[in-house]
Amino acid sequence: MQVRRVADGRRLRGEQRRSELLRATLTVIERDGVAGVSHRAVAAAADVSVASITYHFPTLDDLLVAALRSAADDLAVELHGRGSELGARPADELARLIEHSVVRRRGRTLALYELYLYAARRPELRETAGAWLEPLTEIARTFTADPQKATLLVAALDGLLMQALIGAREIDQQDVAALVQVLR
Repeated sequence: MQVRRVADGRRLRGEQRRSELLRATLTVIERDGVAGVSHRAVAAAADVSVASITYHFPTLDDLLVAALRSAADDLAVELHGRGSELGARPADELARLIEHSVVRRRGRTLALYELYLYAARRPELRETAGAWLEPLTEIARTFTADPQKATLLVAALDGLLMQALIGAREIDQQDVAALVQVLR
């Protein structure tokens, strides 16, 4: 006999609240960086009491770890969707994806990189941070059958994104096409 569990309304509300708090945390990171995250700042962004935050995330570390995991999951879902939409001119589509990340979603991309770097100081988070490289690597595999070249393409794209974010260079379709051509 199979027993079906009915979702507890309180549990669903708690999960929903946690998700809202994590979105608010990313909003704070977009605006002020990881250094600007506090229970008070996130509470203000979420329009809830500080007690609500500390109930779900007793320490700032708990909050930042959960934000990293949530951001990595969200990015993986987004990239999986994008990877299936590369179309007839994949290098052009890849360049548009990078442009989207740097221009239209600049704040979110900065927040993700801040969390990514946060994981560099926290060994237990490295696997989570590295998980968002997998969907990028899957996209890179559409350009080359060589796994090492796919990994190098992701590393190069990561570097291009970082350079574009700091204003050191602009990314255009020719850059991405040349990079893909070199690594085929």
